[in-house]
Amino acid sequence: MLIASYLLGYDDDDNVCHLAVDNILPDAKQGFDYTLYPRKSGSGQEIQDLVLLFGQENAPNKLVCLPNIPPSVIAHLHSGEPLQIIDFAYGRVIRLRLAVPLYQQQCA
Repeated sequence: MLIASYLLGYDDDDNVCHLAVDNILPDAKQGFDYTLYPRKSGSGQEIQDLVLLFGQENAPNKLVCLPNIPPSVIAHLHSGEPLQIIDFAYGRVIRLRLAVPLYQQQCA
């Protein structure tokens, strides 16, 4: 598993429109799965990680965790609007839309 850092991108109205990462998205366009995983922080606060599964990729990029997703991004996902994840290294973009959140297990 790769635990990756990210930057938030905003539009002119200060709404979240994308997450930016660096060198984590696979070379070829392929299907992927994603989900939000709730967990408790060290202080006991509930936070959520965004986990991406690229089934055809090799470790460590097969399973990518974007930890502690901010509430504004969670709200954007729950609104049904697509969220872009942009990889700065190669300009690759994936779009995800959370129809129904799947809460399974914690990421880290």
